Amino acid sequence: MEIALAVVRGPRGVVWIERGTPPSIGRWALPGGRIEPGEEPLEAARREAREETGLVLIGGTSLALLTERFEESDGTFRYDVVVHAALFDDPGGEPIPDDGVTGARWSPAPPAPALEPDRRLALLAAEGAPHRIAARIAVHGDDLAILDWH
Repeated sequence: MEIALAVVRGPRGVVWIERGTPPSIGRWALPGGRIEPGEEPLEAARREAREETGLVLIGGTSLALLTERFEESDGTFRYDVVVHAALFDDPGGEPIPDDGVTGARWSPAPPAPALEPDRRLALLAAEGAPHRIAARIAVHGDDLAILDWH
């Protein structure tokens, strides 16, 4: 599975959404979701941000490519996810939660509780992008824990 995330940065910080659907209900994350067949990652990030926050993003650059390996708490392989994180400039306006999102806001720091992979992606420097990162993540019910990040 491949997903796209939108890292929207501006003077007020980064745009965050509060997840209203599983997994990780109630956790703050970057706007994003599955890349549709035939869709480019930047296009998917813009679409997901618009669906979840109402913000209309233009342009964008690749910030990171994260390969996530999800495991059960006993270490058994569960699935892999490829995450395309894209960086966008402040489009102006306020994010409004929609499409499975219960909250949306600008924040200079990741709100708590934030999904750890998203928190780390949101803080990446634009210099040296696109960053290539791999992570091992343990799944504990509806919660996640990073086991390794490099």
